[in-house]
Amino acid sequence: MKNVLLLLFLFTSWAGVHAQISYEDFEDGQADISWIGLNGVYNGVVTNPAPDAVNASEFVGSYTNVETFDFCFALGTLTSPADLSKFSLIKMKVWSPIAGIQLLFKFEGGGNQVEMFRNILVANQWVEYSFDLGAGASYTGLDKVLVSFNPFVLGSFDTFYFDDIVGVEPVEAYETFENGNALPWVGADGVFTGPVANPDSNSVNGSDFVGQYVKSGLHSYSLLIADRGTPFDMSILNQFHLNIHAGAPTQILMKLEGAGPAIERTKNIGLADEWQDYVFDFSEAKDWTHLSKVILFFDPGVETSADTYYFDNLLAFPQGVCKGVTLDPNMIDDFECNRNATYVNGWDSLSVVNNPLPNSVNSSAKVGRYGDPSTEQWSTLLLDNQNPIDLS
Repeated sequence: MKNVLLLLFLFTSWAGVHAQISYEDFEDGQADISWIGLNGVYNGVVTNPAPDAVNASEFVGSYTNVETFDFCFALGTLTSPADLSKFSLIKMKVWSPIAGIQLLFKFEGGGNQVEMFRNILVANQWVEYSFDLGAGASYTGLDKVLVSFNPFVLGSFDTFYFDDIVGVEPVEAYETFENGNALPWVGADGVFTGPVANPDSNSVNGSDFVGQYVKSGLHSYSLLIADRGTPFDMSILNQFHLNIHAGAPTQILMKLEGAGPAIERTKNIGLADEWQDYVFDFSEAKDWTHLSKVILFFDPGVETSADTYYFDNLLAFPQGVCKGVTLDPNMIDDFECNRNATYVNGWDSLSVVNNPLPNSVNSSAKVGRYGDPSTEQWSTLLLDNQNPIDLS
C-alpha cells in the first residue's frame, strides 16, 4: 500500500494548500473578467442580495436566463490563460433562486476544453461549489470561462448570482497539528494529547508536531472524535488520508457522521512504531452534505488494548484516475485503484511505476517495483492481512 514517491509528494504538498489563484471576486464593484451574456443577460456587478457566512462580499455577479433558449450562459474572457497544472480544483459561490437544477463550469481555449456539472440542491442561499478540472492540467490556452445555470432546459427565466471564482490545489488539510489543533479533538474512553512532538520522523511524516491518543485498556471501542461544526465537502475531495504511528499491529476504523447516515472504513495497521499512510475511500458519500464529524477507533473491538497511537496529516484528495472505477476488495494490490495490501516489511523499497513492457498477459498501466536493498541478505516484501485469509 506504500508508494514512497507518491507519499513524499502528498505530504510535502499540503504546506501550500492555502495557495490559490483568484479569477473573479467582483470586489470594489468591478469585474476582473470581461463577461458577456449569451442567450441570456449578464447584469453586471450588483450588490450582494443575501450576504451570509458563506459569502459576505458586498458585490457579486448577476446573470438572468432567457426562457426561449435551452442553453443560456455567461462567457468571460480571462486576462491570461487559466493555470490548471497545479490549481486544478475550481471553487465558485452561487446563489440560486431554485433547487433541483444543474450548474456547469467550463474553461476553453487553444482548441481544448474542460468542464464539470454540479447539482444545485439548495435554493435562496449562498453555496460554494467545487469543480475538479484536473483533466485540463496540461492545457495552456484556456482563456475563456463559461458558467451556465440550468443548462439544456427551456423555459428558465431566473436570475442567478455568482462570486469568488478561485483555483486551488486539489487537497484539503483538515488537521496537521503544526499550528495548534485545527479540529476540536476529544478522547472518549482514552486520552488525547496534542499537539505533541513527532516521536519518530521518517519519509512518510517529517512533521514537527502530531496528535497522541492512549487507549484506556478498559473499553473495546474507545475513540477520538472531532466535530468541525460545518460539513465536509465530500463532492470531490473524498479520499481521506491519515498518517498513523501505532504502538502495535492492529486496525484503524475511520468514521464520518452527522445529521443523517454515517459511513466508515477499516484499514489494517501491519507495522508498529513506524509512520505509515492509510487511505479511506469515502467516494460512496460524494453526494452527502451532512457529514461534520470524524471519529477514529484504534484497535476497534479489543477491550484490553492500552497502546499509544500517534496520528497526523488528515488530508482529503480527489479520486483522480480511480473515479468511476469499481473497486474489488478481494484484490490484494493492483498498484492502481485496488490497493488493499498492508505491507509490513519492505514497504520503503516498494514504488508504483509505469508498466515497463505491457503485453497480452499484463496490459496494466501501473505495476509495483521492488528495489532489493543491497545491504540486506534476506530482504523481503511482507504483507499482513490482520484477518484470516479465505483460501477455500
